[in-house]
Amino acid sequence: MRTVVCVVLMLAGAAHADEWHVGNNLRADSGAHPIRIAGGYDFGDVDLNLALDPMVVTDGELDTDLFATWRVSQGGWGVFTGWRTSSIGIAGGRQYQEKPLVGVSAPLPRIGCAPLRMRWGFELAVVLVKHGAGLPTDWISFATGRDFVDLVNFGMFVTVEYEGR
Repeated sequence: MRTVVCVVLMLAGAAHADEWHVGNNLRADSGAHPIRIAGGYDFGDVDLNLALDPMVVTDGELDTDLFATWRVSQGGWGVFTGWRTSSIGIAGGRQYQEKPLVGVSAPLPRIGCAPLRMRWGFELAVVLVKHGAGLPTDWISFATGRDFVDLVNFGMFVTVEYEGR
């Protein structure tokens, strides 16, 4: 097992600077739709990203993420922070949920010579405020254990993106 980990770490080289990327954000959690369109631009050790939700056409729910990743190691490991706005259609209009994001991510080994990059990430998203649809604004509260379950989401994702210069 240690050999496998060492090989993966050696193959996970640092990302190239000043390049754009576009592709898919594939999610394993229930906090957002499982397939998203992602893209962004690397500025040295900072990578700015935008993730849009094409699955809005299936159920009317829309998640949009904007976040920045700071690479903190030569191998490309990074920490990120950002914001997700979710829009949900309910009786009376649309309710918006505002969620700050924090997490870690790491590059996955390249496969072949294609200009594809892959990253794995783990995030924490917290529903800070809900507003809209004619309902009162509802700020985060941990009055009961149920509030914690409904407002705090952990998620895991993989991005597969084409990168260009």
